[in-house]
Amino acid sequence: MNAGLVPLLLLSATVGLMLAFVAIRRAAMAHIAFAAAALLAFFVSFGLSPSAIFTGLWLSMIAAAILVFLPVARWSFAVIPLCLNAGFWLGAGADLSGNRAALLIGILPLFISIPARWLARGKFNIAVKVVASWMIAIASLSLFVSLIPTPGYKPDHME
Repeated sequence: MNAGLVPLLLLSATVGLMLAFVAIRRAAMAHIAFAAAALLAFFVSFGLSPSAIFTGLWLSMIAAAILVFLPVARWSFAVIPLCLNAGFWLGAGADLSGNRAALLIGILPLFISIPARWLARGKFNIAVKVVASWMIAIASLSLFVSLIPTPGYKPDHME
């Protein structure tokens, strides 16, 4: 799960879910900040290891998904810095793949915030929260499996 386009898509979609609860002007600024940070991290190579990139990516995804469950008034001021952080990790992950199309495709799920905003403003905000909880589960499992030194699919010391 720590390769390819899927982690980038999941991070971008999770940030989009988070932005569904924010005022539309602040969400628009956050979209721009996310894309700018992703472009910067993609074109300026920082020399990070793949494990550091994916750890940052999964932790950013967990942080964005957790904010869906908190009252917006407590965290709406932090939307721009969070989007800069998440955009950086998306750009670094796309740089790791070395594919410009991965960067562009990775940014697209950010626009899930448009239908998610409609759901969040109506009676169906629980749907957005359920999807955010799935994103927490996916990111947590991917993070912890990658941190375990001997996952179940590798031979261990007992063989």
